[in-house]
This record gives sequence, structure tokens and C-alpha cells, in this order.
Amino acid sequence: MSEKIYCGKCNMLLYFGEEIARRLYMRAIPSEDTVLGFYGNKCPRCGAELSRQSVKVEIGRKR
Repeated sequence: MSEKIYCGKCNMLLYFGEEIARRLYMRAIPSEDTVLGFYGNKCPRCGAELSRQSVKVEIGRKR
């Protein structure tokens, strides 16, 4: 399964990769909060505040 995290305001793609919650090994990215922290909890494109409530998360199957 893959996961994408987008800014809820401008739709900038912030993360794309394996679903974070299902990663049982190589916990380099332990949570969505860590991903948002890489950006200082602000969208680099529009400056909107990033939180679990303000971002869009899509989880889908890998093809």
C-alpha cells in the first residue's frame, strides 16, 4: 500500500511512499507528524499550517 500526504489548502504533495502506519521495519519515518515536522509544520508553497487535521491523506494500492 502507498500513502500520499497533500497540503489541504494548495494540494502540494508533501509525502509519497509506503503507508507509514504499516511499516514494520526501517522506521525512518515513524508517523505523519514527523513528515509534517520536516516542513516545520508549514506548507513550503502556500505557508498554511500543517497538522493531521489540515492535510489530505490518500492510501492506495501499489500497482
